[in-house]
Amino acid sequence: MAGARALLRHCPPLLLLPQDRRGAAYEGFVTAQGGDFHIRLLLPVDLQLKNARIECSWRLKKILRGCRHILKQRLQSCPDLVSFVVELKTILEIALKNTQDLHISRPPEYYSCLVRDLEILGWNRVAYVDTGLTTVKLKAEDLWLTASHHSQVKCKGFFNVPL
Repeated sequence: MAGARALLRHCPPLLLLPQDRRGAAYEGFVTAQGGDFHIRLLLPVDLQLKNARIECSWRLKKILRGCRHILKQRLQSCPDLVSFVVELKTILEIALKNTQDLHISRPPEYYSCLVRDLEILGWNRVAYVDTGLTTVKLKAEDLWLTASHHSQVKCKGFFNVPL
């Protein structure tokens, strides 16, 4: 459990908690570039980091797709779990910066929920939707003022949608 305490102390943007008394399974979230990514680290019976298995969300898997060899190399070279997690966060930050311009596909539920929510609000209140369907500007008119006042609210990625 000393490893778990060190992990929490050295990695504040990471919430990774032990799942068993042996310290062979850790699960939680890595936060990078404003996103939270689910991850599970499973150590083998001998607790050797070099033979660990990483399980993660489909989004994280897609982002790190080109980094598998680097992750395997870091598993081999890092002396402990804390060092590996610091390396993982660095790799994830770089991968996210490199994929910012790429569109990460979302599950179909995202689009159907977005359209449903916009229909509930009313299409007449939609001023703008970006091509990636991640930013929506809504317009409103304040009729209580003597001269009507028009306002816009920008909503970016905060839709009630399963991700």
